[in-house]
Amino acid sequence: MNASAVDLITARLFFKAAFPVMQVVLDDDPKTRAKFQGLRAVVQIGARDAGGLVACHLVFDGGHVTVTEGPADAPDLTLTFSSVAKMNTMFRGGAALPAIKGLRHLGLLVKVLGLLMSLMLMMPSSRPKDPAKQRLKVKMSLYMITRALSSYNKLGNPDFAEWCRRQPDRIYQFLVDPDPALGETEPVAAYLRVKAGRSKSGHGVYTRRTPFVLFHFSSVKAAMKVLLKDVGFVEGVERGYVEIVGSPEYAMYLNDYMAVLQGMLT
Repeated sequence: MNASAVDLITARLFFKAAFPVMQVVLDDDPKTRAKFQGLRAVVQIGARDAGGLVACHLVFDGGHVTVTEGPADAPDLTLTFSSVAKMNTMFRGGAALPAIKGLRHLGLLVKVLGLLMSLMLMMPSSRPKDPAKQRLKVKMSLYMITRALSSYNKLGNPDFAEWCRRQPDRIYQFLVDPDPALGETEPVAAYLRVKAGRSKSGHGVYTRRTPFVLFHFSSVKAAMKVLLKDVGFVEGVERGYVEIVGSPEYAMYLNDYMAVLQGMLT
């Protein structure tokens, strides 16, 4: 069965944009980090398709995970779905089960499934009350969406690729202020750099150039209001949840594509 073009792009966006965010969970969530300390293993996740296996593999190395598109040479564990559509369904939190090879590594399977489930924190239905979880959700979401924007350009979406091609060297910066009352000392920050058709995402504040557009959220709670679409983008600006510094026209355009990608991945 041939997967649709949308399903194939969605799967690749999960591999390129959502899965790398697992590292944020490993870095910032103490319980998850403890489970993966000292672990060295390779896990392949993919789906059967008429055009060949659509897959990526995760290389775990002592608390660090590297995500590489394509099958692995000799994985310790493989999760293989019968179709790309079913694989995407599971990644969005729906009901779909893969065939599993390597069940002798049962402990590894349990850990990996738990890590995959941790990505559900980015779903619109996830509304944590704990401030640490809220901060983690916002951080994961911004890291994912900036990666997804850059990947969407590289995967060749015609409209977005043309928009990127027309731009000189520009930085789109996302910044969430810390709340000292909650013991936060560092902002949550991510950026997208676009230059003559090329794009790159990154974590933190880009310091070598003033942002062309800065999305400045007043707090984690304010960022959640906008990211969860409790308020529209324009209303979020009006209420002071997010300040746009720079071109509002380009900010709106980028926000529209963010909404498209969030719809594909969540």
